[in-house]
Amino acid sequence: MSNIEDLYNLLLSEEPSANIKKHEKEVFDLIPELENCKSFDQNNDWHIYDVYEHILHVVDYVSPNLIMRLAALFHDIGKPLSYTEDENGTGHFYGHWEVSKMIFDLFAIKYNIDKDVANRISNLIYYHDINVSKLDCNKLKEMLEKLNYEGIDQLFELKRADLLAQNKKYHYILNEYPKQKEKALLKIKEGNTYECK
Repeated sequence: MSNIEDLYNLLLSEEPSANIKKHEKEVFDLIPELENCKSFDQNNDWHIYDVYEHILHVVDYVSPNLIMRLAALFHDIGKPLSYTEDENGTGHFYGHWEVSKMIFDLFAIKYNIDKDVANRISNLIYYHDINVSKLDCNKLKEMLEKLNYEGIDQLFELKRADLLAQNKKYHYILNEYPKQKEKALLKIKEGNTYECK
């Protein structure tokens, strides 16, 4: 594997994580930040995998299209650069979505990814860890201006895959996603007719 098309073929295969591992050196040559995720312990009860294994599970769980697979591949790639520990030794990754977005944006420029496609992926990465139910009106409007109906569907698909690749004791949160998604879609349907007070 020597170019971006080869990476796309791996991502769109039936077993992307297994195929990425088979071609790990070449993938890391294309995306050196991904190698930094390997064996990076998250030290957090939410997580049962290191950052790399978590990412690969999420890649496996999303639909086999380029937008979803690239969003999954890059969604947590900024975690090693965002890592902090609290006084109890628990790991945190505050703002990792911003770092992950930046890493993807640079990758998209380097490999000349279509700007519209890159923008959609970038938005999914940025919002993947957001609790939609806790967004105030203005922040929700800001998010919805960047994500259309399809974008909201894709966001919740990514969020679901992300949670499935975490500790099972937190999977109950999956039950909250349909209501959050419905709220977001309703606001899109209302368009500019609703105002934030």
